[in-house]
Amino acid sequence: MTVGFCTLPLKTGHKNRGIGVYTSNLLAQFKQNPDLKVVEFETINPPPNVDLVHYPWFDFYFRTLPFFKKKPTVVTIHDTIPLIFKEGFPAGLRGKINLWLQKLSLQECKAIIVNSQDSKKNVTKYLAVPPNKITVTYLAYSRDFKILSESQKLKIKNKFNLQDKFLLFVGDANYSKNLPFLIDSFKKITEKFPDLKLSLVGEVFLKKVENIDHPELRSLKETSQKIKDFGLEDKVFRPGWISDDELVGFYNLATLYIQPSLYEGFGFPVLQAFACGCPVISSNAGALPEVVGEAGIVFDPRDQDKLVNILTAVLNDKTILQKMSQLGLERAKKFSWEKTAQETIKVYEKVLADK
Repeated sequence: MTVGFCTLPLKTGHKNRGIGVYTSNLLAQFKQNPDLKVVEFETINPPPNVDLVHYPWFDFYFRTLPFFKKKPTVVTIHDTIPLIFKEGFPAGLRGKINLWLQKLSLQECKAIIVNSQDSKKNVTKYLAVPPNKITVTYLAYSRDFKILSESQKLKIKNKFNLQDKFLLFVGDANYSKNLPFLIDSFKKITEKFPDLKLSLVGEVFLKKVENIDHPELRSLKETSQKIKDFGLEDKVFRPGWISDDELVGFYNLATLYIQPSLYEGFGFPVLQAFACGCPVISSNAGALPEVVGEAGIVFDPRDQDKLVNILTAVLNDKTILQKMSQLGLERAKKFSWEKTAQETIKVYEKVLADK
């Protein structure tokens, strides 16, 4: 089987984000399969002489699919966040035209891959794709995310001057991440735990946005303003972008990982935290319950008092933290890129069998 595989996400800002992680790991797995020949291409136009084509991403407001398809086409849709939260992701006229064209292009695809049952439901709802065309393949994490030795942890702790007790968030700062809610909750919990810190890890947190008025940056501006207004500058650490090796250290050292999102199509950081033995408290929105399972504690991402009560109970009980850590390690074992790749190849085989 010869597959044309679009690697355009690895040439854009998506390279170090979820879409890039998915693309690079799937590609790495495919290259280990002697029965699969992969032809990489970096535009929306596929190469000739392939059996089928896979686009590992789908954008709603930019063209990422060709309108006419000469070969059977598979596309991965990671989430429908811009359609669920339109106020946070304004399309503009050109975006609306592209969305219309993208929807039309999608209808001619032979199979759609999504990362969760929740995403499957929303792709059907917002993009009018029949459920029988959609396959769920869960994502995974790099095996570099693991328990570190005490000396390795100490090295990271000293490098970033990390405190003994801190909460951790990793990711972007767009509307769906619900970070103003997190800052409100953190302010309340510091009244009970004055030595507690919060680390917000991500390049976006170092952006100077005070004088920028853009809908996609409003949440970041509000988050930054709340930190300032609440006098939390000394309690909220924003290291910016850090390497994966350093990120593993942060997960290992954090007291808790918090995912407060209003929606996630999967939730990479939750899985990474599990793999590093970091206890997880996550919202119950979108696909997050599918990833968390019984290994973490979930909450309504609009119920601040609930989150504060959970944090209070957990931070006061080392036994609970230890149990959550162990459950997370076991949960992480259920996800692997090998499994993701195998299930993706099954989609390819079905598409070719149905030609």
